[in-house]
This record gives sequence, structure tokens and C-alpha cells, in this order.
Amino acid sequence: MIPNADTYCELDPNKVDQWGIPVLRFHFKWTEYELRQAKDMQETFKSIIEMIGGRYKTRTRIDGQYPFGILEGGKIIHEVGTARMGADPKTSVLNGYCQTHDVKNIFVMDGAPLVTNPDKNPTLTIMALSWRTSDYILSEAKKGNL
Repeated sequence: MIPNADTYCELDPNKVDQWGIPVLRFHFKWTEYELRQAKDMQETFKSIIEMIGGRYKTRTRIDGQYPFGILEGGKIIHEVGTARMGADPKTSVLNGYCQTHDVKNIFVMDGAPLVTNPDKNPTLTIMALSWRTSDYILSEAKKGNL
């Protein structure tokens, strides 16, 4: 999925958890880009299977809200990007070291900083970013900046 303005989360102004803390409210929308990717994936799988003599049995809808086997947001594992990483505090919450722009002692080291992701498994990228962020935290702490 590529970033789009219709997919984001925010603090729910009306709903709180058991401790009175506002919970996240998610907004999600696939774009034509993702739908075309899902269609191409299904057509490619079918072509490969038939080319080697198999019979493609998967039947996916080609219309409706979630065509070509794509599921609604949150139902697919490895969702990323809820705390966007970037250089501009106006368009991202984290800098390149997964540190919040506004609060210097908060770091986010999971899939949240990733603004996009391939179809499968961001784990190695998350580990690499976590390592780099940990090195940065140590370096900044030694300088007395944190």
C-alpha cells in the first residue's frame, strides 16, 4: 500500500479506554493502485499455475468493496505506517531515527515508522531500524542530549 490521505489514525474525541485515555480511531481506504496490484497478483498466479498444467481454483470477486482477494484494512498482517517517519514535522511524526519531532525522549521502534511496505514481512527492516535507533539513542545519551 502506498501512503494516501484517506488512511490514517487519530485520537477518538468520544471514546476512551478503561483508564479514561482516548483510544485510536482508524480511517482506511484502498486506492486504485492497491486494487490493481491485487488484480495483477491473481492474474499472475493463475497464469503460472495454468502454464505448468495446473487448474486455478481460486475464485475472487472482481467487484465490490474488496475485489481480487484483497481484504479490508487491519485484516492483513504486517500493517505499518501509523507513525510516519520523515524530515518534515508537518507531514511526519518521527525523524529518521524514529524519534518524535516534538518530544525528544520518545522513540518508536516497530512497524509504525515505515511509510510503505512490500507484501510480506517487514521484520528485518524493523530490526535494522531498531538497531540504528538504539545506536543513535546511546550516542545522544553519551553526549547528554537525552
